[in-house]
Amino acid sequence: MKALILIISLSCISNLSLLRAGTLTNSLTIRSEPEGIVEQMRGFSMEPSSNGGRFDDGTIDPKEQHRQEIIKQLRTIGKGAIPALVDAIKDSDVQMRRNTELVLIALAGGYDGEPKIDIREAIPALIKATEDKDSNVRAWAAHALAEIGPDAKDAVPALIKLLKDSDEGPRNDSCMALGDIGPVAIDALPALRNALNDPSKDVRQFAQRAIDKIQNK
Repeated sequence: MKALILIISLSCISNLSLLRAGTLTNSLTIRSEPEGIVEQMRGFSMEPSSNGGRFDDGTIDPKEQHRQEIIKQLRTIGKGAIPALVDAIKDSDVQMRRNTELVLIALAGGYDGEPKIDIREAIPALIKATEDKDSNVRAWAAHALAEIGPDAKDAVPALIKLLKDSDEGPRNDSCMALGDIGPVAIDALPALRNALNDPSKDVRQFAQRAIDKIQNK
């Protein structure tokens, strides 16, 4: 037993020495870095639970707790976390791309009374993501652009193109984004008027709202 304690103690001393020398990274340090926090989303869905992530007895689902903790950590870092998220939008794993956009939506939206984080640095990557092969990635890229508002005016051409998407979700979110970008999205009015004939009732309603917002009605 004493020998085991001695081995553990020596191991801790050795690791501490390596940490001070900069050759060993402490797990707590990883969690404090944006890249490390973003990496925690891998193999995990950041989509909020419909029931708030709580069980019947009122306790919170550990997965929901983990999701909230990741967002909280990134919100604490603020704008400094955006470069790591921009890199993650380009990840080869579709779940990471989806997760990243959900986080950007949460940070920029300021939901639940939380302060809004400036995600404008992600605009070019989000514009590119409107062409992603995954429908959710395309839709949530538009949603994130909607949260940015008028400053996302460079995304208008991509959003106009998204109005013709084969899936309804991206078309809905494109309308929402164009409406939230507002009057500077005036070039989208012809495409939005065409969307008033969309087969989906929801798309038609979102298109009309976008037209009203752009025309300041």
